[in-house]
Amino acid sequence: MANDDNVDHLRTVERLSNILKITPNLKSISIIQHDEPLILEEQHLALSKKTFKELGLFSRQTFLKFIKKESSPSRDSTLDELSTVLIVLNPDDNKYWNYRKRLCQKCSKNQTDKLFLELKLSSCSLKLKPKCSEPFIHARWLLTNYREIVSEQTIFSQLKMCEDSAEHYKHNYYSWIHRLWVIKTFFSTKLLEKELEWSKGWMESHISQFCGMNYRFNLLLISSAHQNPDSDVQKCKTFVNEVSYVVDLVLFYPETESLWCYLGLLLSYCSTNQIECRDNTLFRVRSIDNRFAKRFKERKF
Repeated sequence: MANDDNVDHLRTVERLSNILKITPNLKSISIIQHDEPLILEEQHLALSKKTFKELGLFSRQTFLKFIKKESSPSRDSTLDELSTVLIVLNPDDNKYWNYRKRLCQKCSKNQTDKLFLELKLSSCSLKLKPKCSEPFIHARWLLTNYREIVSEQTIFSQLKMCEDSAEHYKHNYYSWIHRLWVIKTFFSTKLLEKELEWSKGWMESHISQFCGMNYRFNLLLISSAHQNPDSDVQKCKTFVNEVSYVVDLVLFYPETESLWCYLGLLLSYCSTNQIECRDNTLFRVRSIDNRFAKRFKERKF
């Protein structure tokens, strides 16, 4: 009976591995109460609770057993499938990611299909557990080691991965750290301009989340650093305009703490760097109801 169960589990591992590798744009992975072990409908994947528990245990035990064996096509294929499943079921355990790295090191660095597959698996692993550092660490390792073949499409797929994981888990600093790393590593003026526009939209639709605001502040610093060093006027204009923009948001959402924090961050930076805001900026803030103006005045900028 145990052998029959092992055969069934191996078949499920193979099927799940194939789903993860070949399904384009997998939208979600969830754990549900169901008799079927795996369900795939309209790019949404579901595992039964029983399958998730039993398959995780079986895959871990089998991986440790096979990793000790001598290399062979059968053994290597099984470990590939097991590691694919395990990085999705248990993305916090870096030994499976390290095995994926060793597989990559055996391949040529001009294999775009390998890069695409590994980045896709990193993205899939965040569907079940969006706040996890290992998938982002693996993605940065891949992008660094395969940098010569990283395309614009690859960069934007990474930004989309970050957006999805930040959307699924609030205050997902792993996602924001990775997004900022991508922008810095593959910097271009065009990419930065698009990102500044995107961050503005994100901030307005996630008005209570400071992570996105802090990210936008870092984008402004990058923009400032890449401007003409002799053009202090442009640098000042960048931050003065941002202060004015955030003041508008504060006036519209006066009870939102994250906006006050972001405004404080901007004014502190302006004060430190001797950037003067427009004369009416502070007046506009202080014109808000005294209850909120007091909160502003008590901050040390």
